[in-house]
Amino acid sequence: MTNPAITVLTSRLSPYVPLSKTRLETLSLLIVAMISSRTVNLSHLACERAGPVQIASTYRRLQRFFQLVSLPEDWSARLVARLLGLTCARHLCLDRTNWKIGTRDVNILMLAIATRRFQVPWMWTVLDKAGNSNTDERIALMRRYLALFGAGSIRLLLADREFIGLKWLNFLEANRIPFAIRVKAGLIVNTQEGRSLSLRSLLAKCRGARKFRATLPSQGDVPASASSLPSDHRSYQR
Repeated sequence: MTNPAITVLTSRLSPYVPLSKTRLETLSLLIVAMISSRTVNLSHLACERAGPVQIASTYRRLQRFFQLVSLPEDWSARLVARLLGLTCARHLCLDRTNWKIGTRDVNILMLAIATRRFQVPWMWTVLDKAGNSNTDERIALMRRYLALFGAGSIRLLLADREFIGLKWLNFLEANRIPFAIRVKAGLIVNTQEGRSLSLRSLLAKCRGARKFRATLPSQGDVPASASSLPSDHRSYQR
């Protein structure tokens, strides 16, 4: 007997995943089995399949899926948006995580949706290196997002201090993507009066709304504003 959850999930995935019915059922089996067994070990996942089918047969079926099936890069993006019921502009978070499997680095640049209670991984790039992402990698990820959903779907892009650089910020500005990005308090900028000061110094002089406009030195005009956060948590935003 087929697991009802697999049947329902196969039906949900069908409009979004370009796979045959058999392979779509295998993908649904993988998802349901991972949730049920809380592991990604195929030998354990094979045991989760209901019915008289031998475990060895299911195990080989799962192996063939990974050997033969290659899903499109952003196949799940529209599906996630539909399941979350996203109908208006949303907050996005850009971050990166790096860990090791043995001696191999696993480094993922991740774009996630921020909801009221949690963040949902949405689109990502697996980097073939350790350490920080570069501007071209960030722009490529954002272009993939914009091709599917457009800049109007972004209420605010949030990112940490890794995600700075004039080319990157100019890209966000040129594509009308609102953003709030942490920068170091010691970052030197040029004020409208022509002075070179650190953000820490400028914020110490601000009153009321504690906002100002400045440019990165010798880099062209990039609007900046800072909010009343602690000195090591400054926001660089439109």
